[in-house]
Formats: sequence, structure tokens, C-alpha cells
Amino acid sequence: MGDFLKNLFRAAFPADPNQVGTAVFAEPGTSEAILGKSEGMLKIVKTAYRRRFQEYGPEPQGVYWSNAENVKRRFDVLCRIFDPQDIALGESSINDLGCGYGALYDYLVSNPIMRGGSYYGYDICENLLDACAKRVKDPRAHFHQSMRATETADYSLVSGTFNLNINADDNQWLAYVLASLQDLWDKTDKGMAFNMLHIKDKTSQDGLYYADPLVFEGFCRTHLSNDVTIRDDYGLPDFTIYVRR
Repeated sequence: MGDFLKNLFRAAFPADPNQVGTAVFAEPGTSEAILGKSEGMLKIVKTAYRRRFQEYGPEPQGVYWSNAENVKRRFDVLCRIFDPQDIALGESSINDLGCGYGALYDYLVSNPIMRGGSYYGYDICENLLDACAKRVKDPRAHFHQSMRATETADYSLVSGTFNLNINADDNQWLAYVLASLQDLWDKTDKGMAFNMLHIKDKTSQDGLYYADPLVFEGFCRTHLSNDVTIRDDYGLPDFTIYVRR
């Protein structure tokens, strides 16, 4: 990962135990260390999702999405990562980091790429995963309570997972997101696509994280792959990045 993540880690989590607590983590600067340190920060986010889902249930509003039309548009864009040959073959495996109540699975279930493939959904919120287990009986689908992918897949998708940060410190959140992307890339054989809210649309401190696409493009090119593409032309306040092997 080099000095880039090491510097982010030190900025996000100072060495002074009076500032960050007394827990001991892995070597500073590794994605393992950053993800471990981020677990406490994510507890607040987990609670927010649990309460929201209890109120709205398995609908877009239940995971802070605006409406089903926008959800589908984002999924349409994310799935441009799939190679046409893999779609035709229909045997790909897919990681979905932050799967929520399984909306992306619902979108993918009729996609030819899933014909003989497999889907792995990951989330930190138990009641969202309980909803997935009750709704989805497809043997191709597997759901895990985890902030990290545990399976290596052909493709990895992330939709909206990094948006809600409940006004966490921006340096800490950025360090977490970059470490999470690095960790997911290590579990990805062919391509990864993720979306983030665009910083140009930030108007107030509303509990959401707005990202600079150039920062994330630079990170991906430097640490993941030279094959990186950005899209922000689909009429929503976010951008999507594709990273290919």
C-alpha cells in the first residue's frame, strides 16, 4: 500500500492512546489495521441502518435510498463492469459489499451473468441479513455478516455502502473506505465497480460522505490497476468508478 495509506492511517488514528483508546491493532498503514480500527466507527452506522430498516422494511427507503427508479439506474451503471463474454457464458461469481436487504441480488437474478454463477452478499446489520435469508432461497446466493468479502469472486460491486457516515471524521472515513476498497480488490479476479456521492453536490453536514472522484481515481490507479474509468453522466448526485485487471 505504500506511504499513501500509512499517512492516512496516522492522520485518522493518532498514536496517542488518550486520543484513540488503548486497543492494539495490526501494523499501522495496512488495510487490515485500518479496517480493524474502523469497526468501532461503523457501530453507529450499523445502529442507524437497523432503526431505519425497522421503520421501512425491505424497500429503498429502508436503507436510505430515495426510490426504486434511482436504485435501478445505479445498478445499471455498476453492471457495465461485466465483460460481454462473461455475460454470455453465465458462470461468473459476484461479491456485493453492503448488500442491505438484497436489492442488487434481485436485480442480478435475471441477468444472464448469474445463470450458472454465484452471488455473495455482505453486510454488518443483522436484521438486513435476516430479511435476505427469509426472502432469498436461491442456492446460488450466499449472505454473510461481515464488513469484508470473505470469498474471492470474478466481480465485486459496491452501491451506496460508503455514503452514510453519520458525520464521522472525514480523514477516518476516507482511510476506512480506501482500506475497504483495497481489501475488496484483493478478493476480485476481474473487475470492481463502486459508487460514491460526488463532492460537488455537498451542501451541508447531513450525515453523508461526499467524495472527490479524482482522489479515488488516483488511489485506484496507484494501488489497484491502471485500467480505471469514471462515470458521472447518469443524472444522479454520485459517480461510479470501474477498476479492471
